[in-house]
Amino acid sequence: MAAARRRPRLTKARTRRPPFALRVLRGLAVLTVAGLVGVAAWTGLRSAGFRFRWDLDPTPPPTADAPALREAPPPSEPSGAADAPEGGEEADVPPPARGPLASGRHERIEFETYADGRPVVANSAVAEEWREQGLVLSFDSYTADATRPHVLDARGYLPPNASMHALSFPLAGDRGLEVGVIHLDFPGRPRRVTFTLFGPDLIEDFEVIVWSGGERLPASARAHAPDLRYAPEDDSGSGTATYSPGGRSLFRAERVRIETPLGVDRISLDGWGPPGHVLLVDHLEIDP
Repeated sequence: MAAARRRPRLTKARTRRPPFALRVLRGLAVLTVAGLVGVAAWTGLRSAGFRFRWDLDPTPPPTADAPALREAPPPSEPSGAADAPEGGEEADVPPPARGPLASGRHERIEFETYADGRPVVANSAVAEEWREQGLVLSFDSYTADATRPHVLDARGYLPPNASMHALSFPLAGDRGLEVGVIHLDFPGRPRRVTFTLFGPDLIEDFEVIVWSGGERLPASARAHAPDLRYAPEDDSGSGTATYSPGGRSLFRAERVRIETPLGVDRISLDGWGPPGHVLLVDHLEIDP
């Protein structure tokens, strides 16, 4: 009887509910696990590209003409390379391919008249005006939009016995001249080119870059010497050709001769010099 009476009490002890606090903790644990599972499932759906309707972009689809806006533009004409040191290395980009070697004739260009004999217009842009004589001009700059050099009324910078006009950088309105590089291209690929440079004597070396056969030539391909036609009359035996235009600082006239058996493709005149840098070109001779 005693054992029978104890058995129900033991059964009740075994089936008694756990304390309230323990049940709360169990519920929180279940909710936490369920939340983590839900977040993981949601992240997987989002990464797979699932979107609810309200998550979609409300922007209407493009019209039928829209694809035309995404078409690639036509390729542009390749431009000449600049020769500016310090600011970049565009000078090391060769000019485009030229014609046959020494296919032109001997020419002399004074920049007083165009190839057809018309007098030049002072302070105007030029490019193809001397193509018949084997010369094409262009201009490159990091600071200007101009693409053509100018023929200037340069009497204020030339020797007293020089002509009126010379090739130089484009005019920049009231700011003087643009800064950049003048390119002289020779479609006939002559073996010799000679010209005179006028510029400030404070510049130790006028930067002249020569291209031939797709390669930039070393400095030994060109020779610089005073243009003695502009030597001072009272010091003609000094071997110099310096002058002071209009009371300005000293300028010099320098004759540059370039020779290469493979023909000259391009000559670039670097104008990235000190402030007030003026570089003028005249008396150009093309000898095939």
